[in-house]
Amino acid sequence: MAKSPSMLGRLENQLYREANALFKTDEYKKFFGTKLTRKRAQFYMINRTTFVLGRRACWAFVQARAPFDVKQLIWEHEEDELAGNKERGVADHLTLGIKEGASVGLTKSDFNKIKPCEGSQVCAYAWQHAADRLPWLGAAALLGGLEIANADGIIKGGGMSHRMAHKLKDELGIPLSRQPSNQDHMAVEDEHSKFLITVAKRHMKTKDDYDTIMHGARATWAINKTWLRLMTVEMQTMPNR
Repeated sequence: MAKSPSMLGRLENQLYREANALFKTDEYKKFFGTKLTRKRAQFYMINRTTFVLGRRACWAFVQARAPFDVKQLIWEHEEDELAGNKERGVADHLTLGIKEGASVGLTKSDFNKIKPCEGSQVCAYAWQHAADRLPWLGAAALLGGLEIANADGIIKGGGMSHRMAHKLKDELGIPLSRQPSNQDHMAVEDEHSKFLITVAKRHMKTKDDYDTIMHGARATWAINKTWLRLMTVEMQTMPNR
């Protein structure tokens, strides 16, 4: 059964609508409503590193099981993440995160010696488990769902990186020029967000495929909401100044 353009259009609309709705949930509102301090920002950046590294394993799990053309798409995406982009003069995303940490007083060695919170570790394991166990098409949505939720061209008011960049600037006075990780994500996520729609355009054939994609996207959003909730709980135990 060949897919109809209307099914792809419905999928795109539903993904974009539900991704926008994330920012109205209690988990997102409480996270962004928690005022940053230097210590809270340090905590966030250390734990975001666990998030970034855990996601690299997820993309690898899906690449191993996906069709050849999707393996190529993942390779193109992960080249930016793992090796950086020489044309744009941008380092890999782990290095960008460490450089951004310097804006709140973190050193490279801090990222090696300070352990992430238990919530970050548990959520990283959950993402990796889902990436390995979901059908490959659902696992691809597990990857692409967060790219969509971080794309300024899709999310009204800006995606996660955009909002964190402004939060760091407004609450701690850190200019965007000292936020290389957020800066690069804001630059590339509109392109990265096309990954899932491209996969669906090529491989979504039936209503079951549609449902598999939505299940994977909702799974990643549920894990991310849990991560933000646990991060907020930890941050609110820290002094509010």
